[in-house]
Amino acid sequence: MAHDEVPGWQDEMLAEYRRVAAALDPPPPDLAAAAKAAFAARDLDAEIALLIADSRTEAGAALYEPVRAEPDLVSGRWLLSFDGGGIQAEIEVEAVDGHLRLLGLLSGASAEDCYLETAGAHHRVDVDDLGRFIVEHIAPGPIRLRCRSTEGIRVTTAWVTV
Repeated sequence: MAHDEVPGWQDEMLAEYRRVAAALDPPPPDLAAAAKAAFAARDLDAEIALLIADSRTEAGAALYEPVRAEPDLVSGRWLLSFDGGGIQAEIEVEAVDGHLRLLGLLSGASAEDCYLETAGAHHRVDVDDLGRFIVEHIAPGPIRLRCRSTEGIRVTTAWVTV
């Protein structure tokens, strides 16, 4: 009897493939939470500010000119730059006691209605009159910044893993 003559053989085969794949190469534990957060936090009308530099990469490190000190990857400190939708965001990420602290500077963005989104949560970001902000006690993982430009346009940075 051929396979196509046995009802449901395709369903059984797919179920077996799923079982084997789940046993040999399971998805990362935080994948489902990150996917749900990304879907729930989508804003189809927002402009995207793209990651234009990351000091953890060789190309990104060449773009940064040190002001206070070199980014120190050994101690867990690096720089991220985003641009788009009329805003620029510079963020210094620093590992502190198993959590992350973000020091940032926004240009072209309103000081109100600014949030940092992580997988499963969002945190209000208090931006001062000069565009500076600090967000502490962030768990490592995917993040993005959501704010409004000074023209009132909603802008979201690309997701980046910190």
